[in-house]
Amino acid sequence: MKIAIIGAGAMGSLFGSLLSKVSQPVLYDLNTPHVDVINRRGLLVSYPDRTDTIHMRAVSTADDLEAMDAVILFVKHPYTQQALLDGLKKAITPSTLVVSLQNGLGNTELMQQVLDPAQIVYGFSTLTSDLVEPGHIHVTCDLSLNTAMWPLNHQPSPALKRLCELMNQAGLNTTISANVEHDIWMKLLVNASLNSLCGILQQPVGQVVDLPESRQLLEHIVYETADVAHAKGLAISRDNALQHVLHVAERTRDHVPSMAIDIRNRKPTEIEAINGAIVRHGKALRVATPFTECTANLVRSLQQHYPTA
Repeated sequence: MKIAIIGAGAMGSLFGSLLSKVSQPVLYDLNTPHVDVINRRGLLVSYPDRTDTIHMRAVSTADDLEAMDAVILFVKHPYTQQALLDGLKKAITPSTLVVSLQNGLGNTELMQQVLDPAQIVYGFSTLTSDLVEPGHIHVTCDLSLNTAMWPLNHQPSPALKRLCELMNQAGLNTTISANVEHDIWMKLLVNASLNSLCGILQQPVGQVVDLPESRQLLEHIVYETADVAHAKGLAISRDNALQHVLHVAERTRDHVPSMAIDIRNRKPTEIEAINGAIVRHGKALRVATPFTECTANLVRSLQQHYPTA
């Protein structure tokens, strides 16, 4: 099965490194130093107890891709539209399965603008990874954490089943799950609370959870997000939501979320697809989300005042 990963940052590179055990995935990313190092000496994947060198192909030009059986999107939400257009040059054909494992809400809506709904698969992964430097990622989680996918047309195809099989053979704990909407909101709980607060405070997950003041903010965001999810008809209670977020936090204490890295590097964040999306859903459902909106506004303010030099 020919697989391309569009968006080969920390998460895309992690998936690529694991899939390389059972296939020959191609990484596509506009970060040319990262791509160049991977092609020159391999991708370094460091774990707490070892560092592996994974030799695989990476490209930074969409024309260097070929027609693929499956494309996995790991780009951040603001770059989704351009990533799809890049993929459509060669990699994405009418028979290509296109899987979004991106953070937040709204990515499938962008996919539907240019793809046949029968091609679209959406899902999530609770794995975490950090990009240490070009050509080097550090895995910051237990690889037993799960990944789930579901086709937009609710009809799992043979291609999707084959992809899921390969992912499991590669060591990715993956399911094709009709419950993915519920699970996406469970991940949204984590992203809305931990990503935004780690970004604002520029601290790893463990520090945000341990500090009483930020822990209190985290709980408010989790409760508000759970209220919105419940109003949407999802079986997510406040207590279960908080237990889930704290469980993930404990298993990823040293992780620095991508939003914190984006703010540090003065790049656009995914705040609109995460906290911003929760606020919009809350308003539509008449659910108050003041703490979630406050954190969204703080991140927006940080982005608007990035130094220009």
